[in-house]
Amino acid sequence: MNEDTGPDRRSLAIGYVPGVQPDKWLTRWRERNPDVPISARRSGDPRSALARVAGDVGFDVIFLREPDAAPRSSPPGLLRVPLYTETMAVLAEKDHELAAFDTVAVADLEGEQWLDPVDAIAATPDEVSAAVDLVAAGVGLLVLPLPYARSLSRRDVVVRPIDGVPATRMGVAWSPRREGDELIDEFVGIVRGRTAATTRGGGEPPRQKLNAKQKTAAKAARARAGQSRGEQPRGRQQAPRGKGRSTRGR
Repeated sequence: MNEDTGPDRRSLAIGYVPGVQPDKWLTRWRERNPDVPISARRSGDPRSALARVAGDVGFDVIFLREPDAAPRSSPPGLLRVPLYTETMAVLAEKDHELAAFDTVAVADLEGEQWLDPVDAIAATPDEVSAAVDLVAAGVGLLVLPLPYARSLSRRDVVVRPIDGVPATRMGVAWSPRREGDELIDEFVGIVRGRTAATTRGGGEPPRQKLNAKQKTAAKAARARAGQSRGEQPRGRQQAPRGKGRSTRGR
C-alpha cells in the first residue's frame, strides 16, 4: 500500500451543533493519534455535510441534537450513539426577576410572556439568535438547551436552568457506509470514555488463563503471603479478647 494513501495518512473531520464543546475529545485524540490530523467545525445541520465514504469532503463524525423522547434506535440513514440528556434553560432579559434564582420550574413562570417556541433542533443558528434578540429586548421568555444558551454568551440576557419542559439529547453519529471504520470507531470510543489502556489494539495484553492446578498454586501462595503479614486464614479468625467467652460459672 502506498504510504501516502494508507490509513495512517487519513484525517478525521468532526461536525457539531451549537452548544457542543468538542475540545476535550480533540485533545485526547491528538494525544493518542498524533499522526492523524483532526479538525472540527460548528454547523447548524451537520447531517447535510456527512461524508458517506472515507476520503469524501465532509464530516466523518457529527454531534447532533434530538428530542430526549426520541427512540434510542438510530435515525434513518445514520449510525448513532446517544450520549447525554441536556439540561434545559429559560432565557430572559437581564433585569428579569428570575435572575435572583439558581433554577426555576415552569410552574413558577405562570403568567409570564413567552416567545413563540424555537425548535433548537431544526432552527438555524440565525433563527435562534434572532429569537434571543427579542428576549434581550424584553419581548418575552424563551426555552433552549442550556449548553446552547450558554454558547450565545450575552450580557443582556439572563439564563437559568428550568424544570418541567421537554428536554433534548445529544448523540454522536456517522454514515452506515462507514461501519467498521477504525478511525471513527476509535473517536467514538474516546467520546464514550474509552481510555488509552482500553483502546482497541492497545493497552496491556490479555491476561493468560490459568488451569485448575495453577489456580490452586496461586491461592496457596496468596495464603502464605497473608500469614507472613500476620493475617488469619479465612474461616479460622480468632474472636476478639473478652468477647464470645462463656459466662457459665460466673
